Amino acid sequence: MKIPSEIPQSHDTADINSQENSHSIGDHESASLKDELNKSLDLGRKKRQQLTLENPEFQIKQDIEDEKQNIKVETLIRRQLATSINLKDLLKLKISQKDIKNHIHSLFRWILLIFYRENPDLYNWSEFKEQILEKNDGQDLINRLGYQNVVNITHLDAEKTQFLLNLRQKILEENASPEVAKNALIQIFDIVEVIYKIYEHTNRINNLVDKLIKQEDNIKNYNEEIKKINHEIQQAKRSLKSLENKSQDDDNQFQNDEIIKE
Repeated sequence: MKIPSEIPQSHDTADINSQENSHSIGDHESASLKDELNKSLDLGRKKRQQLTLENPEFQIKQDIEDEKQNIKVETLIRRQLATSINLKDLLKLKISQKDIKNHIHSLFRWILLIFYRENPDLYNWSEFKEQILEKNDGQDLINRLGYQNVVNITHLDAEKTQFLLNLRQKILEENASPEVAKNALIQIFDIVEVIYKIYEHTNRINNLVDKLIKQEDNIKNYNEEIKKINHEIQQAKRSLKSLENKSQDDDNQFQNDEIIKE
């Protein structure tokens, strides 16, 4: 009797092997496609981030927010300075209306202009002293120094503020005694400086807004390109999700077939 060298496989065994091979090939193809989709997603996200950073709108708006934050910080500093001023100490200075050489009158005229919107040419030391410094210990002026809105001061007002800051050292030298009065002046000048900084920040914001308007067409092109990439990313996400669901369904079907055959 001739004995076969190999025992032929049954039809069932051959079918199982064929299904296993088919399932293995499907898994490989699915994994390869998933890898390509994930690479596409990663590339799309990187390109979107690059375009977002290059987009003039992004940088300009970021600069605007930075300037707004600077204004908030300067405003807090201004309020802290105002609450620590003792305006009664200014009354200890030896000032007279006739003393026109004393540049401190330039400071008081500036206060009338910026905080009271009064014509500085109508300044009178006696009235200023009585109505602003002496009345209620100068509390109204303290409130204005700390809290009155100065964001919208004019370019001319800013020039006068800068001119006053240039007189700072001279005014402090002319009114160095008593020390407490000089300290009050130093605090007021610190507020004057803060107000000028707020003007500069506000001016930069206005310039940035103008720049944003001028870049409108360029920004539109960037936004269209980003929108296109977002659409491609969403498509890749949907394809990846569909592939994952199909792979899960195939695994479930294969396991069910295995259970039936057992």
